[in-house]
Amino acid sequence: MKLFRFALLAAILCCLAATFAPRGAQADNGWAIYVNDRYGATVSYPTPRFAMQPPPENDDGRTLIAADGAQILVFGSYNVTDETPASRQASLTGPDYARTTYRAKGANWFVVSGYRDIGGVDSVFYEKYIFARGDVIDSLIVTYPSALKGQYDPIAAKVAASFAGGD
Repeated sequence: MKLFRFALLAAILCCLAATFAPRGAQADNGWAIYVNDRYGATVSYPTPRFAMQPPPENDDGRTLIAADGAQILVFGSYNVTDETPASRQASLTGPDYARTTYRAKGANWFVVSGYRDIGGVDSVFYEKYIFARGDVIDSLIVTYPSALKGQYDPIAAKVAASFAGGD
């Protein structure tokens, strides 16, 4: 019984620490955590490489930019058209998605990734959409020049693994 109480207390303390962690808190060596106060999406990102841009007026998310052209966008939106993961994924067509090389999906999320031209630069894109609640879609978009793929693939994987939708 004492072990159960200790485990329960430890779990509560961990949850409280995560809940009250300051925005931009260090996740681990050189990485910070961004939490969107409006929609609840969270993501970790490498602070030495990416600079957080000022928030938009509606505070729906943030853009993080690296000097070499890589970008991380994390944002939320209200699901005013009652989209589902399947309907949103089906809507991602046209030239931006012509060179899609990877798709994955779950009950309330999906990922699409591949290559596209961004401002005349052949680039890798990774997009993940989480239907966090019935009324919110949290989104992560990571792009970087294809020429830097070897350098950015591990970073993008860690960013993607850290991305979580709001409760």
